[in-house]
Amino acid sequence: MRVAMIGAGHWHAGIHLQSLRIAHARIVGISDQDWETAQAFSIQAECAPFKNYHHMLKATKPDFVVAMGRPIDMPEIVRDLLDTGIPFAAEKPIGTSATDLQPLVDIARQRNAFVAVPFVNRYCALWTQIEQLEQSQRLGLRSHAHFRLVNGPPERYRKWRVPWNLDPDIAGGGSLRNLGIHCIDAFLHFTGENDIEVIGAAISNRVYNEAVEEIGTAILCSSAGVIGTVEAGYTFAALDSGDLEWRVATANGYLVQHVDELHMTTLDDGVSVRIADPDSRYDSFATDTFKRLQDGRPPIATLEDCYRAMHVIDQIYHTAVRVGNLLDPAGRQTQ
Repeated sequence: MRVAMIGAGHWHAGIHLQSLRIAHARIVGISDQDWETAQAFSIQAECAPFKNYHHMLKATKPDFVVAMGRPIDMPEIVRDLLDTGIPFAAEKPIGTSATDLQPLVDIARQRNAFVAVPFVNRYCALWTQIEQLEQSQRLGLRSHAHFRLVNGPPERYRKWRVPWNLDPDIAGGGSLRNLGIHCIDAFLHFTGENDIEVIGAAISNRVYNEAVEEIGTAILCSSAGVIGTVEAGYTFAALDSGDLEWRVATANGYLVQHVDELHMTTLDDGVSVRIADPDSRYDSFATDTFKRLQDGRPPIATLEDCYRAMHVIDQIYHTAVRVGNLLDPAGRQTQ
């Protein structure tokens, strides 16, 4: 697979490069608006650098594209890629709100376009266990779930030379938009429903006093009555580490995945196992995405999945209690 990459300066560029190599892809081009960044990354990727991704696509004619960029810029990039007809993956968030993404979802559906969104936590071992329990009729009615993703403090984005991720006008929010989108997708995936109500929420920036929230939490309810809590933050006490926990409860099962361990308890048995490191889920994403493309199957997560998750996040921001110096939806300062 001949792959071009858009956005050498994005903090996911390195991990996507590694996963593409594991999937036996050949990188044919890398672009970035910052020419020095594109040049530096091209040495690592062993490919030609470009400043303009339009020129790169014309020059390299790739089989697949991985697009990364500032959320505010991603809708234009996605629209341009849809116009080329080239299959691609687009890093989330796409836009600063779900409104930015809605027309692109419609275009992708009309054209039957292959657009993958790396909700890599769908490759968690938890989902495999849930599927196995369900197939053996041992899962039972879904009851409630909790999804938590807390990474290091905001300063890491300055360290990685992407300070724009701390600007709400560019990034569309803070930890909930950037990290919590994985948690929201997990809840939507767990329930299999689209109609989600936000029961309550709170966001805060009282420790680091950035313009975006450093911690956000919300209580959700599906139309069928499944309760969910999500938590996303920039509050882990290490720049390059974090805390991930997926926890679900059903009539016959209680499953907890914490970082690289999975604990499953049912009414008749239980098991605890070590599982793959969370970063390896990007490797699974690249390999599985190429296989799905070759087999004529849709990606594991699509633009529509991204839209649904972003729509719920929009609702959370609209209803959340704000703590610290965050602005409310009308742009007023809160206390």
